[in-house]
Amino acid sequence: MASDEQLRGAMASTMTGFAAVVAKLKPEHWDLPTPCTGWSVFDVVDHVVAGERFTAATLSGASLAEASEAQVGIDTQNPDVVGQVKEAAAEVLGAFDGSLDRIIEHRVGPVAARRVLGFRIIDQLGHTWDLATAIGDSVALDPDALAVGVEVARAERITLEQSPNFVTLPKQQGAEHELQATFLHAIGRTA
Repeated sequence: MASDEQLRGAMASTMTGFAAVVAKLKPEHWDLPTPCTGWSVFDVVDHVVAGERFTAATLSGASLAEASEAQVGIDTQNPDVVGQVKEAAAEVLGAFDGSLDRIIEHRVGPVAARRVLGFRIIDQLGHTWDLATAIGDSVALDPDALAVGVEVARAERITLEQSPNFVTLPKQQGAEHELQATFLHAIGRTA
């Protein structure tokens, strides 16, 4: 199992990778479909930012209802989308300081902050790939973060199977050595 330091490192590098792909987006990209079924490029970026803000609120002591009510994605009036992505990332990273054993309210029930950190890692990794794929850009996800992501996705298989956007696929045959393909397969994507 990944250490707390590995989890935090994976989250930080994944957030940096996500922001780098967002920085490549042009106005004509926002309405493009992504591999995340039914979601446009805008929907994915908005979802990730809202997820970071929701998570930061719950980690800061907000109830599930309070965090859900205060959950805000991209401010479409603010043209600095990359700045918004980085701000939300910094906010949630700061909220993960302290014990990852603390229990917080989450949509899947009361869980340790460590588990929520795992959720954020696989969400960021998957959606980074979704965005890059949507705009025709190749992306090599961070191998250390991918290793953590594969571990989390396998541990969370049942939770992922209940999500409309991160369904799992049957056990992968071959290519187990290709970490990015293994991760994508674990979250229901095919490279």
